[in-house]
Amino acid sequence: FVYLVLLDAAHAFAPAGLRVLSPPALASAPALAVGRTRPPLALDVADPSYNLAIGSVILGGVFGLPSRQPSIVSRLGYTLGALCAAFGLFIAFQTTTLRFTFSDSDFALVKADGSSTGKNVVVGGENVWRYDTFVNWDFLPSESFPVLVYFRETQTPAESREEVPLVVDNLDGQVHFFPAISDAQQLKAQFLQHRCAKI
Repeated sequence: FVYLVLLDAAHAFAPAGLRVLSPPALASAPALAVGRTRPPLALDVADPSYNLAIGSVILGGVFGLPSRQPSIVSRLGYTLGALCAAFGLFIAFQTTTLRFTFSDSDFALVKADGSSTGKNVVVGGENVWRYDTFVNWDFLPSESFPVLVYFRETQTPAESREEVPLVVDNLDGQVHFFPAISDAQQLKAQFLQHRCAKI
């Protein structure tokens, strides 16, 4: 509880943009050498972005506008509107509960409180990827209008990799897509700062 209060206070006084966390579990974990402890691990946390959620809900509202003459087309519009609104609410939930972090060596998906999200539901293993395993990253459809954030890495063993229907490049490695639930400019700055490969 004290950690969360201090974390909240640190966020309130942190400069706009990236914030630094020092999870106590990592700071107090014993090192390999007896009698030594690891120094606190500084993490940059990308700010959440509700743009995708808000845009989806607005789009759902536009499609859900009543029609003067109900027809199959208007019913399809209502259905599409309901789906867009539900998707927007789901994305708002993810934006509220998940964060992307950048340590000195890794990019990770964590819960908003900094705890692990557990195993990756598609390929298994933790949602932590070393920068030196990145072979490409990008924003889809574009950096100025990010809906998806894409990256490909070679850390996932070849036998655990899954094929995806959307092909961005023909490089070797596991593809990952996630909705743009974090500030895209901060993600880009961190990918560049940590020299993540990009073609």
